[in-house]
Amino acid sequence: MLVTRKIDYGLRLMLTLGCRPEQRLTSVKLAKLIEVPRQFALKIAQILTKAGLIKAQRGVGGGLELARPSSTITLFDIMQAADTPRALNGCLLNPAICTRAPHCAAHQELGRIQDILNRELKTVTLADLISQQKIIDQEAKQRRLLAAEQDSP
Repeated sequence: MLVTRKIDYGLRLMLTLGCRPEQRLTSVKLAKLIEVPRQFALKIAQILTKAGLIKAQRGVGGGLELARPSSTITLFDIMQAADTPRALNGCLLNPAICTRAPHCAAHQELGRIQDILNRELKTVTLADLISQQKIIDQEAKQRRLLAAEQDSP
């Protein structure tokens, strides 16, 4: 399963919104935070809104926010919503495209592996990623403080 640019940006967008649940973010601010061109961020936001993962509010005080609790959103949900469904091989998404699928050892084995991957992606929630991100951010902050202390006379 290839993590496409759309999926990568969708993950960044969702993680950024999840780390700031107390505020709505404008598309301009969000694009800057996730380091994505604004138009592409808007496109991904529209896709995720349509999938029911985020919601957008227009007007003063408007912006983007998660549509439901981060504990109910999985990596699988985000990846499936952000881009067309992906699989290790196209025949796993649509066995009808390959006449060999019923008697192909590779198809059967890749199908087994795909099932494991999908199950794992469904066990990791956005809340899990947010917790990990907070730890990473805190460690980075501590490193910056230590570096600043070492640089000062």
